[in-house]
Amino acid sequence: MKKNIKWIVPAIIATALFVAGCIKLTEIIIPNKIETNSTIEIHVKGQVKPETDYGPEGLALAILAPKAWDIANTAELTMTTTNLQSMYGVADLKDEKMVVISGEEIPKCTDAEDLQYKGMSWSAAYYAKNGDMGNVGGDVEWVVFKNGTTEVQVSDKRPSYVEVDVKIKLKIGDEPIKCKMAFEFVGAKEGWENAGFKDNLTVCDVVVGDGSVNYLEYPLTSTTPDVWRYGDFFAVNFASEAGGVQTALYGETDIYMNGTAILEDGTEVKIERRDAFTKMTRLDEKTYQKWIFPTHYFGLSNKTKLKDLYFYFTNKDGSKVVTSNDFEYGFQFRQKAK
Repeated sequence: MKKNIKWIVPAIIATALFVAGCIKLTEIIIPNKIETNSTIEIHVKGQVKPETDYGPEGLALAILAPKAWDIANTAELTMTTTNLQSMYGVADLKDEKMVVISGEEIPKCTDAEDLQYKGMSWSAAYYAKNGDMGNVGGDVEWVVFKNGTTEVQVSDKRPSYVEVDVKIKLKIGDEPIKCKMAFEFVGAKEGWENAGFKDNLTVCDVVVGDGSVNYLEYPLTSTTPDVWRYGDFFAVNFASEAGGVQTALYGETDIYMNGTAILEDGTEVKIERRDAFTKMTRLDEKTYQKWIFPTHYFGLSNKTKLKDLYFYFTNKDGSKVVTSNDFEYGFQFRQKAK
């Protein structure tokens, strides 16, 4: 049986007497074991205070997720409510489909603190306001969804809440990502204008597989292009300084790239030399690059089937080495297209 991690969010209290009510994001349920190339179900739950004059039609949900998951096109969101029927005689929503509004202009933005976002799309405004939430080592995006068709308007002073449950079916990509996701209920018509919709942003740690692609650390390594196959000509990039932290190789003029290729049959083939063949090109004070055909680099036939590539970096005499703390052979490089 799968266990779920739950984030319980404290109630948001109106800060002034004239604020009629609020929306509370009360709980996020995410599986604690997520595999690559899988589909998971997330639940984001909230409570709408009726006196805000906002029923489910007025709600939107903003989500921060890895760009690689393309959730605007692959995720399925539905909204279910309780208490509408019992409180108002209005039929509760049952798995009402939500639609993407990320590219639409965010409404209002007349408050002094929000004027800077006026004219931006929902997605751009969210990124400008909240950034990547610590995902410094990977590309993430804000995607905003709203309830699709049913219009429900409620206005009342009763103490009960309308309960909202947004179910998200999310397709996970093929990278074992460690990242932060974020969720926020917001007014679909008012944006951040209504004080009752402010400050319910919730951030969650998410680990896919072994989490070896760590979005939470500044990357020391990358590739050009980002998507490549083992049979392609591509570049390995190394940064001797990242996130303000200098590696042992910072300031070195000459850096060399050694490593290990793991073949499909499990055979290990190594390259361990520091000469013109393995020397990287210095692009600037801290960035180095090496273009390779993987099979040629390891002295293999072009028909050789590769499973994994690992590289580490050294100075001329090998006295300084920068390698991965996560893998035995070095930094892992795995094809991103098949």
